[in-house]
Amino acid sequence: MNTNIKAVFFDIGGTLVEKTTNHERNTADLMEMIRLLELDCTKEEFLAMVSRGEARYKDWRGLSLQALPVTEKWARFLLAELDYEFVLQRGERLQQLWSASKGSKSIRAYAPLVLHELKNRGYLLGTISHSTPRYLDNSSLADLFKVKVHAPQFGMKKPHPSLFVDAARQCGLSPRQCAYVGDNSWRDVVGPREAGYEMVIFLRNGGGDPGPAAEMMQPDLVISDLREILDYLPQRVETEPLQPLAEPREVLYDAALSTMWWKKEELSAEAFFTRGRRIGFARFELNHQIPPALLEKIDHQRFSIGSLHDPCPALVPAKKLEQTDVQITSLDETLRQKGVDVLKRTIEQACRMRARLVVVHPGRTTGDHSLDDQLRDLFREGKKGSLEYEQLKQSVIANRAERAAPHLQQCLESLREITRFADGSGVMIGLENRFHYYELPVFEEMSKIMDEFTQPWLGWQFDVGHLQVHHQLGLMSFTGWLERFSSRIVGVHLHDVIGIKDHQAPGCGEVDYELVARYLPAGCYRTLEVDPSVPEEELVRGLRLLSQSGCIHKI
Repeated sequence: MNTNIKAVFFDIGGTLVEKTTNHERNTADLMEMIRLLELDCTKEEFLAMVSRGEARYKDWRGLSLQALPVTEKWARFLLAELDYEFVLQRGERLQQLWSASKGSKSIRAYAPLVLHELKNRGYLLGTISHSTPRYLDNSSLADLFKVKVHAPQFGMKKPHPSLFVDAARQCGLSPRQCAYVGDNSWRDVVGPREAGYEMVIFLRNGGGDPGPAAEMMQPDLVISDLREILDYLPQRVETEPLQPLAEPREVLYDAALSTMWWKKEELSAEAFFTRGRRIGFARFELNHQIPPALLEKIDHQRFSIGSLHDPCPALVPAKKLEQTDVQITSLDETLRQKGVDVLKRTIEQACRMRARLVVVHPGRTTGDHSLDDQLRDLFREGKKGSLEYEQLKQSVIANRAERAAPHLQQCLESLREITRFADGSGVMIGLENRFHYYELPVFEEMSKIMDEFTQPWLGWQFDVGHLQVHHQLGLMSFTGWLERFSSRIVGVHLHDVIGIKDHQAPGCGEVDYELVARYLPAGCYRTLEVDPSVPEEELVRGLRLLSQSGCIHKI
């Protein structure tokens, strides 16, 4: 029996609610769907079309942790052979008819008994599910649940641990004080495990056991009847305020450590990832310095790779990377296409490693880049605000503006090709704001990119340190970017800035992390990207500061 658990969360579909399936779909509902879509086809032809769409959706769902609204599910996948906007407008009604054609849903036997008994025993109750909570809202059980996390509204799918961490947080609890009950061996086991839940309970739905997808993370308890839960969750009795729980041996945060910090001459791959895990990182980001031979040495089955930084594996040795013109903004069409091909290769690598995000440096403009360096030299000399500084700053801005337009057009053309390639892969693409002003994108360019590409899986890789540098130079507004683009953040690089020196441990410099935390979406990928020279003790302190500010969370 476990006496630490204070809250029990449940999956809905297949766990609390079960389906009575018709072996033959209701013809009337299907014909109404055909009429709604203005199709001239038989029921069998329509079902064949949806079946092809379901295969596409299954392939995408297997890789993606994004939660997809039902309207987009129908438009992007199930009826992708029809006009996107036409289907999108009818998606809600299509889903209602489709669900009705499959049969009815009902509360699982003994679920009310179990829920009421857990409530009486002093447990907080909640749901974490892809299914809409309305199946429970329309029942007498609705008032039992303190928290209802609906994945499509959250923006991420199970098993993303953020869903489970957020549910615990809404109850004012740590994951170590929570249990989860579900019937899917992947979504309902791996997710709460990665989030750090104290107990994970697997309900055999149809008699099966957790499948091979859960080999690395088995449940604590396998049951065939919901009533069995009551044998393991006793009456809660709290006579005195609970003492703070001692920290477990391994405290993990929902953050990744970039391999930028890896001193390869000092540490093997095994040693680096083991150290990162010990420090508290649940995941890792492979940066653009990882050659193919080193990539093969990384045990991504043991160590979760959350994101890759394009190009990965490295196109050229790290020292030559900055001098290459292989970029998606290149005015040389051959080199631009090569940049696109390299990015495609990185996306494919992300799929193989089940990484969810690819970080992209779009490229740079042509022109006199020395002006940028001169401005930084004046800043270091303490001349910001002087007439000399302001005149040079205007020259930097004007020089870039004269040359940027064709590079932006190349960037847009490249992204059109990339989005066609990546659609359905489940991999998010984050365009990073860069360190140098002559690089893309600046504010206006990012606006044009975000306006054209509205896919939820393509967005802004918010590099906190780079934006802070430009803010201090007087070239960009830190809060202006956040107010305009925060809803499009898919990932964040966290590091601090001393003067205009970036990639320092958080807390060592001038970044306002409480401000950053207010703008970060719940599901974005958080990565610490610090220089190899940063001592481990500073990295540990930075991790704790980020947790205190709300930028990252314990899991």
